[in-house]
Amino acid sequence: MRKLAITSAVLVLCLGTAAAKIEVAEPAAGFLEPGRDNTVFWFDDMEGDVSQYRTVDLTTCLPYHFHVDTYMAYEGTYSWWCGSFDYDTDGGYGNSWDDRLLLPEVDLSTAVYPVLTFAYRQDSEVGYDFTYLQAKREGVFMDLDWGYDGVRPWRDIGVYGYVLVGCDNPVSVRFRFLSDGAWSDQDGLYLSIGGAFMCDIIKVFDYYGGYVYFCDDVESGGLCSPGPVLCGGDHWHLIDDPNPAFSDPRSWWCGDPATIPPGLVPPNLYNALFSPVVDLSCATSCTVHFAAHFAIPTIDNDYCAYYGTCDGATYYWLASYWGDMGLTGWCTTAYNRGFDIGQFCQGDLVEAAGFQWVMATTDNGCGPSLAGPAGIMIDDVWMEGTECSPAEDVGWGRIKAMYR
Repeated sequence: MRKLAITSAVLVLCLGTAAAKIEVAEPAAGFLEPGRDNTVFWFDDMEGDVSQYRTVDLTTCLPYHFHVDTYMAYEGTYSWWCGSFDYDTDGGYGNSWDDRLLLPEVDLSTAVYPVLTFAYRQDSEVGYDFTYLQAKREGVFMDLDWGYDGVRPWRDIGVYGYVLVGCDNPVSVRFRFLSDGAWSDQDGLYLSIGGAFMCDIIKVFDYYGGYVYFCDDVESGGLCSPGPVLCGGDHWHLIDDPNPAFSDPRSWWCGDPATIPPGLVPPNLYNALFSPVVDLSCATSCTVHFAAHFAIPTIDNDYCAYYGTCDGATYYWLASYWGDMGLTGWCTTAYNRGFDIGQFCQGDLVEAAGFQWVMATTDNGCGPSLAGPAGIMIDDVWMEGTECSPAEDVGWGRIKAMYR
């Protein structure tokens, strides 16, 4: 995925106190770019009825993908593979995967210089989709490397592997694969061969004494454990807080106010917020604008992804953002320039316009920030473009049909 980091922003002009839902709005001065003869189809400042918004926990019951397989196995008949044939015949991986392969705990109390070694191959998007080696230190999994990405044929890293000195004892080690919200075999934007990650001959041994404490050659069905299945919960909700709100007091936020400290975005989320779908009849273009405030760390894999639809059923990825905008900053890109939904239309007409925000976090969550709650706040959503008939809202049924 092509992520866009947000580090600062200038506060832009608020729309004021327009009604929560209107079919045609009168734009404020400077609201649209000069020379554009566009219609504002729909506008919502979150201060009225928001019952047509919907939230969905997309993490619920997602399966894990590490499994024992014969496909492209390294030595013998079997290897561990984080991948599937769901998307193409040569094997690959999907968007927003978060998979772990855990070694059994190993007692290293007699080891002088314990080392982890293995053979591996991989194919994943460079710079965005990584497989990490992690071990627990003081009860927390820590990265042992910078992560594997790109294309690599099978390779045995040999005796010069990952040193486990300083890790907890008994030691807990895992492989962890993370992909972001776009550019994978699932959407066809990155086509791997046998992606994302395969491993074999996983061994923990004493470098000086040579004693092998653990070895999984995967030929007996595998001694490691894939999983666990992640269920993050549904955390999008309205908050009444004039600090993050763009037009006071309400805005959408994906987080948990009951955490200590307050304002934490929980771990293992992949939560979607859907706007109402607006029937545009025969509109010839549509751009969605909204106010967005970011407080998402740039050092982790947490992000918010944007998706749009021009038919009310199929959603396409538009962008992904993360970063910290400080105490008062709001993203001017989303508000001023907006996101073109019409580019995905079949033919020249927009049938029904809608937007989706997806908050994704890894297993440590994020925040809170100096400005208050972490994550992203959404406020003042509006759609504008050119049309040839009046616009009206349509029901949620077309979106719900995707999840039946």
